[in-house]
Parts: sequence; C-alpha cells; structure tokens
Amino acid sequence: MPLLILFLAASLFAQELTPMWVQDGWRSSHYPSTEWYTGFARDKTKGSPNQAKFKAMEKDAQNSLSESIVVQIQSTASSENASTQKQSSKNRSETITRNYKQAITTASNAVIAKMETYSHFDKESGYIYGFAAVRKKELAEFYRTKIDNLLSFAENELSLANQLAEIGKKKSALNKINAIGDSLSRIDYWRNLLQAVTGITTSDRSIEIMQKINTAKIALENSIIIYLKVSGNDYVSEELSAVLQEKGCNCTVSETAGEADYSITVNAKFNRCNKAELDEIYCYASANVSVENAKTKKPVSIKIPEGKGGWTGDNKSRATDKAFEDLTANIAEKILKEMEK
Repeated sequence: MPLLILFLAASLFAQELTPMWVQDGWRSSHYPSTEWYTGFARDKTKGSPNQAKFKAMEKDAQNSLSESIVVQIQSTASSENASTQKQSSKNRSETITRNYKQAITTASNAVIAKMETYSHFDKESGYIYGFAAVRKKELAEFYRTKIDNLLSFAENELSLANQLAEIGKKKSALNKINAIGDSLSRIDYWRNLLQAVTGITTSDRSIEIMQKINTAKIALENSIIIYLKVSGNDYVSEELSAVLQEKGCNCTVSETAGEADYSITVNAKFNRCNKAELDEIYCYASANVSVENAKTKKPVSIKIPEGKGGWTGDNKSRATDKAFEDLTANIAEKILKEMEK
C-alpha cells in the first residue's frame, strides 16, 4: 500500500510539471481569440534541450503568433477585394502584410509588446513546446504609443525649427525640418501594424503636422536671410533691418554670416551741415555699402544717394538725425533692388 501511494503521488507530481497551456482546449478557453493572439510550436528533440533550444522554441511560437496576424490581414483583404474590387485595397493589404512580415523577421519584444512566452520539455514524450500570447488591446496600445511618440517628437522639432527660423538660422531650420520628415516616414510602418491588429485606420494627426511642416519649409525656402555688418552710426545699425522689412523685404537677420543668403556691409558717415535762409540748417550723410550673395561669393558695391535732413533753429543735432534717417531709407531701397537682380 505505501508503494502504491508513493507511485500515485509521483504520477500526480509529474502531471503538475506539464503546464496546462500545452493543451489546445485549455489555450482556447484561457486565451480566447477575441482577446488574444497566440502562437504554439512543438518539436521532437533528443536528450535534454539546452537553454538555446528553449529560446528557439519560444521564438518559433512568437513567429507562429505573428503569422496568425498575417493570415488575418490577408483574409480581411480578400474579403474587402471581393466586395469592393478595388486594387488600392489589395495594394494596401500587401503593404501591411509586408510590414508585418518584416516584424516577424526582426521579431522581438520591442515589436511584439507585452508578449508572454513559455517553453516546456516533456521527458516522457521527448517533445519540447513553445507558447506565445499577447493581448490584442495591449499590442494595439503599444503601436499607438509608438505613433504618438513620433508625432510628439515631430511637433517639438517643428517648434525648434520655427525658433531657429525666427533668429535667421535658415539652414539649421531646414535641416531640422528635413529630419522631421524622415521621422514621420516611420509612422506608416507602425500605423500599418496597428491597422493589422485592430482593423481600424487611426485618426491622422500626421497629415496636419505634415501640412505645417510643408508650410514652414516653403516659407523658409522663400525667405531671405541677411547678415548685417553696420558701422558708423547707431541709428543705421539699429533700424536698417526694420526699414528693409517696411519696404517689403521678406527677410530675417541672422547673427552669423554662414546662415545668410546675403551678407551686407554698411559703413555710414556724417558729411557736413549747411546753413540755409532764416534759421534752417541742413545736414548730410553718406555710406559705403556692399552686398555679397552667398551663391556667387562676390561682394558688389552699390551706390547710395546721400541722405539729407533739415531742422529749424540751427539745430545741427536734429538735422543730423534726419539725415541718417533719410540715408537709411536710401540704403534699404538700393539693397532691395540689388537682391532682386
């Protein structure tokens, strides 16, 4: 009797060592297809398998899980084609299938998120088993998070690009915008995987962001970045960029010559003052100006009409200020004509 009890206890212990998930019915009831994607694999092996063999079986189960998603994609696509007869639907399903098969090739927990994987070796039968399962809603949420992260990155980078554009760093801003486009191109990959596991097309924030990017890019490409090096008079130095914009220049001043489409050098100087009739006085100012196009790298000297300003009461200071105001307007007009060539 004691031997029989010991034998029964040993049998029960052996049964407990075999996990329930190796049974089809148990997997179906505990991992229903309405909530889970599952994959199952088994293989006959000689002797006790090593750790690498267990990992290989888990990978086989994972691939089986991914293949089941591909089968679902193809089945859905076939139904759509039969009802709509649209080639575009077929092409889209082929794209989604190709992307998911790529996910299989590079299958890892980074692609199949929150996946449960198990392996078991049955000494009595000589079979090694692998099982993988992932909850559909968690997999879909993982893909949505990937998409949202890329979109948030794009929005932040676009904000930085706009800030760079505002301070005249056109090249840096364009480089950042181009990088955003490369980042957004990856969204299609994750969006296709999301559609594969949910059958739902996501609301497309990326379209709105791409429109903003294209608008910013066009504005940048059409903008003119200028670098100003002004000496000789504070008014000309402080006001020239504003006067250029007032006269229609779609330009931004850069702090560095390397970012500029045009480098402009201005050396302003006071010339003289002449008394007129009564108590009026007129003063005059002139400037040497050169404009260098970043493409040609050849500075071009431009002739600037002398600035003239008058004031009453023999107020030389006020007349001089007016002369430099007039000179600044003359400089802006001639610079714009040179850039229009």
